[in-house]
Amino acid sequence: MQELVGRLTALDPEASETLKVVAYFDVLVGGGVGLQALLRGAALLSGTVAGAVVAGRTHRAGPDGARREAPADGGADPHEGWPSRPVDGGRVWIEREGRPHANDDMVVERLALAVDLVRARHDGEPAGSLGVVLDATREVAERRTALARLRLDPAREYRVAALPASRGEAGARSAGRSGVAGAPGAPSTVVATPYGLVRAVVLGRAGSEAEVFGPAGIGVARPGDQLPESFRTALLALRLRPRRDSGRGDQGLGNNTGLGNAGHDDAVFDAADLGVTLAAVSALEPVAAQQPDVVALARLDARTRAVLDELAAAESVRAAATVLGMHHSTLQVRHDHLTTELGYDPRSLPGRARFLLARLLLRLVEDGSAG
Repeated sequence: MQELVGRLTALDPEASETLKVVAYFDVLVGGGVGLQALLRGAALLSGTVAGAVVAGRTHRAGPDGARREAPADGGADPHEGWPSRPVDGGRVWIEREGRPHANDDMVVERLALAVDLVRARHDGEPAGSLGVVLDATREVAERRTALARLRLDPAREYRVAALPASRGEAGARSAGRSGVAGAPGAPSTVVATPYGLVRAVVLGRAGSEAEVFGPAGIGVARPGDQLPESFRTALLALRLRPRRDSGRGDQGLGNNTGLGNAGHDDAVFDAADLGVTLAAVSALEPVAAQQPDVVALARLDARTRAVLDELAAAESVRAAATVLGMHHSTLQVRHDHLTTELGYDPRSLPGRARFLLARLLLRLVEDGSAG
């Protein structure tokens, strides 16, 4: 454990302590460690005892790496003053006495995510069963067995919502344990993806049974035994959702902490709203960075992209100018210049289709390159 901390510091001495905590737990999860190793890591990072109650059993570890016995009184709940966070079927904490340290909350948050993910690998657990249901590499028979454990109908259609993992199971206002309002029993688990840890939640077909609070992506409706496709499109929608970033405009989700950080936007993006465009985006993503239309947009700054967004969406150049706070003649000149630069008119029917598809693909390119 000490060696891992040293390696992370050596790789990037300037990295913030928060990023080191994130990277530390990512390495542990990637290495397939168990619950006790996660507690040892949390104890080392925090310098105090770390504990967990999972399935009614108490586990504790000290910063020296040694296992600690459960309290003599058999108490399973952390002291109310200790930093703690719920996990599926239990709770994790660090036994901080006195003033909290700066990274206590981050250590507990990443510990909780890691515990949920590690436990989900055990198929007998509810979260693990959902992990099987969402795994496209599993046989249909395996997925149906897992669906039965979750009491989900393989023939009924469901939709999967994907949320940044740091939202937690109670990360939405007026929400139940799943982070979804009105659906306290909705199956939920944390999934490791190429873009970071993501929380997956199963919704009813219409999506109106439970309101998801963003940032989130909602996948297309699929029968229970075909939910890997719903999860794939939910993850795609999460990465495609509109951004409200003051620094880079419509930038991708990816950052040096991955999907685990919710950011400041609260958009919910529904993959079903893309229609046939969803298939086009899915097919082109592997080669998106080489597409000339995407490359051309990538060269533009955030302000210019915002101008193009409005030009493509507005009924007229004059209407776009009003929204942008520009004189219409100035915007007309800008439009003509951009048409020449792009090689097509983003206000024409084929040009609008090219621009919108390139815009979506650019979000994925920026997301993947940053993560």
